[in-house]
Amino acid sequence: MGKMNMLDHILDTGRVLSRAYDERMEYGKDFIEFLSKGDFKKIYFTGSGTSYNAMRVVRNMFAEILKVEAIAIEPTIFTNLEDVNPTGIYQSSQILVIGLSQHGDSLSTCEAIKKAAEEGCATVGVSEQLGSPIEKLADQYLHLVCEKEQIGPETRGYTETLMQFYILAIEVAKKKGIINQVEYEKLDSDAKKLIENFDKIIAESNDWYEKNADELIQMTKSSIAGYSYNFPTAQEGRLKFFETFGRPSTAYEQEEQLHGPIRAYNDKNFIFLIGGNDGPEFERMKDIAAYYRRAYTEHVFVVTNQDIDVTSRDLKFSVKTSGILSVIPCVVPFQILSAKLSEAVGIDTSISPVKDRSISGHME
Repeated sequence: MGKMNMLDHILDTGRVLSRAYDERMEYGKDFIEFLSKGDFKKIYFTGSGTSYNAMRVVRNMFAEILKVEAIAIEPTIFTNLEDVNPTGIYQSSQILVIGLSQHGDSLSTCEAIKKAAEEGCATVGVSEQLGSPIEKLADQYLHLVCEKEQIGPETRGYTETLMQFYILAIEVAKKKGIINQVEYEKLDSDAKKLIENFDKIIAESNDWYEKNADELIQMTKSSIAGYSYNFPTAQEGRLKFFETFGRPSTAYEQEEQLHGPIRAYNDKNFIFLIGGNDGPEFERMKDIAAYYRRAYTEHVFVVTNQDIDVTSRDLKFSVKTSGILSVIPCVVPFQILSAKLSEAVGIDTSISPVKDRSISGHME
């Protein structure tokens, strides 16, 4: 078998999600013990690129499930600007910094881990690559079981990272007594059900693309908006579009998209709205979608797992899940779209267009 391209990795994601679920007590035992014994009141989550988008999702998971003060932050901001304990309310040992670098050698993330250690904070390094610099720098190491991706635009790794952290968060919450057995079983069942149906999510995303392919291939500029848990999904979708298909793309929190950006919109814009969980923001999204279609452009696409009257441009998953886990199905259509649009215009996603990597910064 030759080198896998982007679509190959997407299609293989269900397998590593199952591995993450089944092997949690193998790769996660020390991490669970570390967080359960530690009196962590404040946790920073950091990483760059796709890793940063993943950490923004994980931040939301930990804040909700583990009830901690949680902050997602870019590593260079953390290293150069952040006062980790400005009020002095916490002891240094109560502050934890988790740095994610899929390959384990991101210079900026490793520098953030070093700064955290100098401040007396506890640190966790997370990567797929065993023996990487981030593993050596951190107090505790967590191995990602997404397996090495052969290409730059990370998809399988992003999705598996979200599932892996979710599974570990509920294990820590159970061990610390934050959730009871009934609550744990519900959260665990949600994950298991989603994994069992993941291939269906891929199939429905692919069908959605094929149904709209003739229109989508004409896209010259796009904007993605999400709310709640899925604002980071919008950011990851934008990153995938831009680093593969190469057409200008932006990402906004749903309401922020209305404050300024729409002044630049016209009938050539393609707008994607993510409705991953129910509630007032979902109702607002339906009104916003109707507004964009009426006032700006027909190219409005809604991605959701909630009940909604859909148009031919919308994707409504048949697989239902919780709001906090909706980040996993909702990113898939943007991964599929990026891969298949690239393929349609002759872009080989197995080959990186970046030839000189000397400026990108990797820890030796």
